[in-house]
Amino acid sequence: MKRVVVTRSVEDVDRLAERLTSDGHLPIKLPLLAIEPLQSSVDIDNLPPTTTVIIYTSVNAVRHGFEAISQAITNDGLVTIAVGAKTRDALGEEGVRAESPAREDSEGILAFLASLDQSPTHVVLVKGQGGRDLIETRLDRLGIHLSIIECYRRVWPDVPQANFLSAVSIESPSIIHVASGETLTRLTDLCWAHGVDALNTHTLVVPSQRVADQARELGWQSRIVADGAGDEALLKAVADLS
Repeated sequence: MKRVVVTRSVEDVDRLAERLTSDGHLPIKLPLLAIEPLQSSVDIDNLPPTTTVIIYTSVNAVRHGFEAISQAITNDGLVTIAVGAKTRDALGEEGVRAESPAREDSEGILAFLASLDQSPTHVVLVKGQGGRDLIETRLDRLGIHLSIIECYRRVWPDVPQANFLSAVSIESPSIIHVASGETLTRLTDLCWAHGVDALNTHTLVVPSQRVADQARELGWQSRIVADGAGDEALLKAVADLS
């Protein structure tokens, strides 16, 4: 049994904890962020149907952005991409068939776009406020017209000191899962604020080499790069650890 600290959002931490328990592990729930919906205008008419792609970057993007997008885009010929299996399933519940990359992160989305038979000329990116800079930067370099719909934002809820210390201030090494660079920064700041030497004790599971490099720069000594940010990637990474 492995002890796994789960830092996902308040909305998602229970689901992942249940998966870990089913696999015989001990999840410790430490949600470091929460999600707030945003009202954003959607003005993306007259998109070329054969070369336009809509990308949903998370389940939250579907939860908070799908209704507005479906009202603004009436053409059924557009290709829809989900960042991972959970997002794809959420779109399926809305009656939309979406494709998803094997790697559930920004790098995976970019690789998937490059593999399409017809390169897109337009991309509609449905996302949270901030984040996914890699996608925006790469598409801009490729000259692809980008419409960004920010339909939610991440907020940092108060984390009681007792809860934080119970999760990470132990001598026995644990696994800590962080699904983004923002969450990693939040976790590190809390470690310093509470005087916890978690950076030399625990193993981080991160979604990409980019976040692993950030963790190294922040001082985390033990880092495992999972095959993306999704639940399955974490479960596989935990199972592979001896």
